[in-house]
Amino acid sequence: MRMNARKPKSWMVLLLLVAVLAACGKSEGATTGAADGGGTAQPAEPPKPVTLNFFYNGYSKQLVDELQQKVEAKYPHIKLNMIIHGTGSTIQDTLAAGTSLDLVAFSAGGLFTVLDVQLATDMSDLVKKHDFDLNRLSPSVLETVKSYYEGGKLMIMPYELNNNVLYYNKNIFDKFGVAYPRDGMTWNEVYEIAKKLTRLDNGVQYEGFQYNHLNMVYKNQMGLPFVDPKTNKAAINTDQWRKWMELMTRFYQFDGNHIIGLGDGVFIRRQEAAMYTGPSLLDQLPDAVNKGMDWDVVSLPRFDGMADTGSQMNAPFYAIPPTSKNRDESFRVIAYLLSDEIQGANARKGRVPVVKSENVVKDFGADLPILKGKNTAAFFKDTIGKPIAVTKYDGIARSTFTEIAVDGYSKGKFDISTALRTAEEEINKKIAEAQKNAK
Repeated sequence: MRMNARKPKSWMVLLLLVAVLAACGKSEGATTGAADGGGTAQPAEPPKPVTLNFFYNGYSKQLVDELQQKVEAKYPHIKLNMIIHGTGSTIQDTLAAGTSLDLVAFSAGGLFTVLDVQLATDMSDLVKKHDFDLNRLSPSVLETVKSYYEGGKLMIMPYELNNNVLYYNKNIFDKFGVAYPRDGMTWNEVYEIAKKLTRLDNGVQYEGFQYNHLNMVYKNQMGLPFVDPKTNKAAINTDQWRKWMELMTRFYQFDGNHIIGLGDGVFIRRQEAAMYTGPSLLDQLPDAVNKGMDWDVVSLPRFDGMADTGSQMNAPFYAIPPTSKNRDESFRVIAYLLSDEIQGANARKGRVPVVKSENVVKDFGADLPILKGKNTAAFFKDTIGKPIAVTKYDGIARSTFTEIAVDGYSKGKFDISTALRTAEEEINKKIAEAQKNAK
């Protein structure tokens, strides 16, 4: 009787267990991300709306507006309050107004301003948290960024590269029967071509080669320091910098090739310079082409015996200030701006991407009619060299060295020894003043 009485209860328990398991199976299969600990699973909550204050120094308003539209379309919960650098809205004005910034963008020259006034924080934790693949960046970008700060911290994120090329005016080469430049040339070869093309013809003074002095000092293809990081004293009065001076100022030692400093005007507007290098001319070339220029580019020349030595990285960048209360969303924006989608769209407009994706690189300049049929591969041959030791006074040193040493010597104001010594003294004076004012 007792055994027979237990059988119905066993079957009931078994049936109840099956029912419970079936119910659990349906619950787990029907809802994902259910809360731990039981209860009814709820759909994931949508992200909370957030407004990010984004200070931007480096793009035109039109380009900034395009960037804003793309970010807000990608992330509807994010609104960008764009503060564009200008009169009355400099970074100093913005900070003085008490604005709490979430993101900043600066050109390469603003690097140590950003670090010095503490507008950047280490993003290493965000890279890991958001599974951002740093291997997507072009070679040496990460190494250079980490060299800027003690301990290899990731304080900034470059978003494009200011790679140089050698532009040349085919009309001038054709006029005087000189062969076009080619990829992989040395500065000695450029010098010989420049001599042939610097001539007076029918009242027009043609100049063989012009370059933006400050830009080429910044590129620093020999990898030479500007300031000793141990002493914070000028490091430009050296045999190596003397060699650089001799090689890069000799273009102004023969008659007709005038010292200009920027050089783009004589190449673009007057169309009287055969070759030019400096910041990108892609925005200016359409007008020059409409006025008859036939042009192309080759890779940036290098010094003899230094074929494998690249330029110092010259790149605008993003950073997340310590005032940001929205670091995750700020990094989400940065990651999107470095995605193949955005990098590819910018590459199509002629901006050299900071990522090495073949899908991005292959479409470089596709939206620019002036680049059709041109040697666009040259824009990717200005590789990044081993980073030099840098200091927050490098900006002072670069501009002073360019103005006093390069321009002063080229214009005949000083001999080369006096030019280097005078520049060294002035740099040290300005650094001392900067240190005094910082106290």
